[in-house]
Amino acid sequence: MKIALSLGCSNREMRFAQQLGLDHVVSALPADPKGYLELEDLRARRERFASAGLSFDVIENLPTPHYYRAMFGLPGRDEQISNVCTTIRNMGNAGISVLQYQWMLLGGLRTEYCPVGRGGSRVSRFDLEVAKRSPIAALDWRPGPDGLIHTPDREMCEEEVWDNLIYFLEGIIPAAEEAGVKIAAHPDDAPIPSFMGVARILTSLDGLQRLVDAVPSPNNGLGFCQGTIASIPGVDMIDAIHQFGSQNRIFFAHFRNPRGQVPVFEEVFPDEGDSDMLCAVRAYRDVGFDGVIRVDHAPVVVGDSHGERTFGYQVGYFKGLLDAAELLDGEEVN
Repeated sequence: MKIALSLGCSNREMRFAQQLGLDHVVSALPADPKGYLELEDLRARRERFASAGLSFDVIENLPTPHYYRAMFGLPGRDEQISNVCTTIRNMGNAGISVLQYQWMLLGGLRTEYCPVGRGGSRVSRFDLEVAKRSPIAALDWRPGPDGLIHTPDREMCEEEVWDNLIYFLEGIIPAAEEAGVKIAAHPDDAPIPSFMGVARILTSLDGLQRLVDAVPSPNNGLGFCQGTIASIPGVDMIDAIHQFGSQNRIFFAHFRNPRGQVPVFEEVFPDEGDSDMLCAVRAYRDVGFDGVIRVDHAPVVVGDSHGERTFGYQVGYFKGLLDAAELLDGEEVN
């Protein structure tokens, strides 16, 4: 497993990754007016990271303005899908092997950012009842083509959202196979089946399995967000690692451990959430996953204007888990 941070390519950010002893980063490029990511831009960013001894192998995420027409089934979606294929081919030529995307038509959902974490740390929280009372306020992020949050102008049922997703995947997966790029879907976060009349389809293990099965390909899989999957009601996140890892459909993962499940959960420190994170690391090892895992959302602590204290804590904790897993596996062999 390759521990990573999600970074831009400033000197400060790259130096921070170096100081933590990391070799890998994930990053995102801004939306391009052309509707696709240029080969020169991809190469430049990869080379910029490489100059600091960092490997850039995962784009997180595909810019929403590049494919929002496909998400909503709007006129012009075929042109956008063609442009996404251009992005994928350019990624292959630049040596970037994983493209994560999301199919959250309304984006992520959160209701509060409050100091209820350990020692008064500020954590993000989702409470379904609060979201129902103030739906617009719960739209955590959803950049539309003009950079603003967009709200739905009509209801969209589950099958319509599925039809649009499958159409999109059927259009891009052949290019991904050609280019050697893995296409990784992030689950819907928060994992509730609909919001403001718009279906959210990647909110259960059945939904994630349906995505994998809908367009069978070794290049169609998941950005396995531990936190989102752990917050699905009744789901054991470690079992989910075995389910999708045994199919080789985990292409990239997020290291996060929430407390609680829908209807209420909080994004706490990784050592106080509900999942056994050592068991999670061992599950990844059991299924042979050796991809990139980045530390994800973290509580805000005192004096942490850049998030470096909490992300540094999470990286250290993750490294300790990897060492512990290796020791335990060695003892079992002996």
